Amino acid sequence: MIKKERTEPVKIHKLEALLRRLPPSHQKYPLIEKELAMCKAGYRGEQALDFYLEYLPEDDHIIFHDLRLFDTRYYFQIDTLLVTPISSSSLK
Repeated sequence: MIKKERTEPVKIHKLEALLRRLPPSHQKYPLIEKELAMCKAGYRGEQALDFYLEYLPEDDHIIFHDLRLFDTRYYFQIDTLLVTPISSSSLK
């Protein structure tokens, strides 16, 4: 069961908007294009994982996508968190 759906990163939307507004002759244009390509590739990789997660039994797990958590000092990000129950037989 998916509790938090995956969404396209806001960074991709921002970079696309920036490229639409910049002239292709701008000195930073190639750098922004490269950054956008890397972000899209990362997002496609995350989506590729979703294909395999669909084969898991529906009632045995909970999936959270794009989590941003705080550990009392720093924030960190998790692309996909898969939570499953611990069975007593797996502890032996």
